[in-house]
Amino acid sequence: MRTYENKDELKNEINKSFAKYILEFNDIPESLKDKRVDEVDRTPAENLAYQVGWTTLVLKWEADERKGLHVKTPSDDFKWNQLGELYQWFTDTYAYLSLQELKDMLNDNINSIYAMIDSLS
Repeated sequence: MRTYENKDELKNEINKSFAKYILEFNDIPESLKDKRVDEVDRTPAENLAYQVGWTTLVLKWEADERKGLHVKTPSDDFKWNQLGELYQWFTDTYAYLSLQELKDMLNDNINSIYAMIDSLS
């Protein structure tokens, strides 16, 4: 696994990847948010919901650990051998939102991850 010299290097790498990822959704009209195409296994809304779901879980894991709670990965309701069901839960929980709402949620989660990184020793 790659290591980083410091927090800024890690955050810069996240920012670079996130900027490239989110740019893919800038030209997709809301009317196509649920459109499935052969080359991609998820609709635009499902793709963003997947990222919102995982980043939300990362933040929950850190919050639970800080509270001294037992961290359950990948989530309280799903085990590692149930990832298909977890991904469906992400879709059911988030994909009904507009693309802009999903992008805003993901952006908020990324900013919270930056703050989490800054708070670590």
